[in-house]
Amino acid sequence: MRKLLITYSIVLLPFLISAQGTFIPMGSEVNHYLQRLEIKTGLVKEFHTSNKPFDRKMSIDYINGLDSLSDMDVDDLTKMDKENIDYIYKDNFEFDDFHTEMTENPKLKFLWKHPAHFISAKVPHFAFAVNPAIQIRLGGSLTDEATKKDKFKYVTSKGFEIRGQVDDIFGFYALFLSEQGNFPNYVQDYIRRTQTPPGAGYWKEYKRGGYDYFLAKGYVTITPSKHFHMQFGYDNNFIGDGIRSMFLSDFGANYLFLKLNTNVWKFNYQNIFAELTKYYPRGGDRLLTKKYMAMHHLSINVTKNVNIGVFESVMFRRENTFELQYLNPVIFYRSIEQALGSPDNAFIGFDFKVNIPKHVQIYGQLLLDEFNFSKEFSTPGKSKIYSLFHPRKWWGNKFAAQLGVKYIDAFGVDHLDLQLEANIARPYTYSHYDTITSWTHYNQPLAHPLGANFKEIIFQVKYQPIQKLFLSSRFIYDNKGEDNDTTNWGGNPYKVYGTFEREFGNTTGQGVNAKTFYVDFVATYEPWHNIFVDLTYVYRKKKSEDMARNLQTHFLNLNLRWSIPYRRYDF
Repeated sequence: MRKLLITYSIVLLPFLISAQGTFIPMGSEVNHYLQRLEIKTGLVKEFHTSNKPFDRKMSIDYINGLDSLSDMDVDDLTKMDKENIDYIYKDNFEFDDFHTEMTENPKLKFLWKHPAHFISAKVPHFAFAVNPAIQIRLGGSLTDEATKKDKFKYVTSKGFEIRGQVDDIFGFYALFLSEQGNFPNYVQDYIRRTQTPPGAGYWKEYKRGGYDYFLAKGYVTITPSKHFHMQFGYDNNFIGDGIRSMFLSDFGANYLFLKLNTNVWKFNYQNIFAELTKYYPRGGDRLLTKKYMAMHHLSINVTKNVNIGVFESVMFRRENTFELQYLNPVIFYRSIEQALGSPDNAFIGFDFKVNIPKHVQIYGQLLLDEFNFSKEFSTPGKSKIYSLFHPRKWWGNKFAAQLGVKYIDAFGVDHLDLQLEANIARPYTYSHYDTITSWTHYNQPLAHPLGANFKEIIFQVKYQPIQKLFLSSRFIYDNKGEDNDTTNWGGNPYKVYGTFEREFGNTTGQGVNAKTFYVDFVATYEPWHNIFVDLTYVYRKKKSEDMARNLQTHFLNLNLRWSIPYRRYDF
């Protein structure tokens, strides 16, 4: 796979050799700043917020062009907006020559030469920055547990990150992070079921009930023209404008991929070719079985305020080789999949967003895994009209959907932002007749963390009273159908869907029904650029038809982090 992707890049390169760069981490508040500004100003042809993470150079170009937008005067921006824009410039110093300043008296003449970076340099044609990556999270469980020792929860992360840019054409990024610790009871329960910590892959046992793993990532970028961008590396991606994605999210472990991004006029076309890992049962060291993904997403800014997108992907297995036919970046994968004998797991999806200036955005996604109209709306012995209004709820009609709304500067309060989102995934969605080709990677879903067979409502409040202080809270309610050891009601994408319990009469939440209420409160203070202090409180209560699965969580922790984005365990 690596040889194939490198060869593919080299073949394309002569045709491509004005600039994009590395990417803004998904957990950075800069992402929220940019999405707020887009709602205020309207859509811009070069900037498509459904493709994440955001490119640094494209983000700076967007900020630089704010004063030219016809439906907004920059003077209308609040003081906080302007401070956040200045923060974006500092955070992306390699692409800004006018707004950020170097420190007058850097410590030891080389530390913090730029206020946002521990070690940095910027000269003509080259810029780089190096920062420690450190996190110390200390907390405690407020629920009754076996011993006092079990109540203490902690996570320590240590490593470094480096990023750089050469001639606005070549960029590079690397994060090496070693993490150890233990988690609240519901995360421990998730690890027990999936055999891996959220967002991680391979892990080792650490002390009593703890985990030790790497969260390394790294990539290179090549931008031979201002319309085309290539990224090759080990990281993850996200498609959508919501809190969740029903297409592709960053919830799980990193993976190897080649990403091609073409941005012309009102169109953004993204291709991802990836090498993934099948389900990994814990055991001795061995070469893990590979599987592969090909995906493309076309995003179109139809008007100043309306964006629509089309998504298609296919998951497949071959004997340690990529299916060359899926390298065609402009063909429909379903046609190839059928020509190959339909051995693979193909998806198609549609997404949209509508900005209602200057405060509201409505967005959504629809993913179709499989749908058979005649199976769903053809009841033996009944009329066509009767069948149309009495669907049979066939097990193979698999889809997922999302609908959400954002309201920024709510009720006239500056930087009070509200978001309401609903998600649903039918039973057996994302699964396949072969467990390897399910929409998963390294024991975790590639889309929604709940897998399938669920309904979910999320309400989020974000408030920034001053530039350095962020307050946020999430309220989540979900209704999910789980399995017993010997049943398959469609909630676990790793189970072979041919083992379904019944052909018709399938409903979302069937099986061992579990209702979960989750609420958190996070207060984050940033005393220095990219250094954060977080106070987090989590309450979670799960009530299941199987009383042995009931679980209640009260959790409080204090977190110090440097160059590490905040991660919520909100499932």
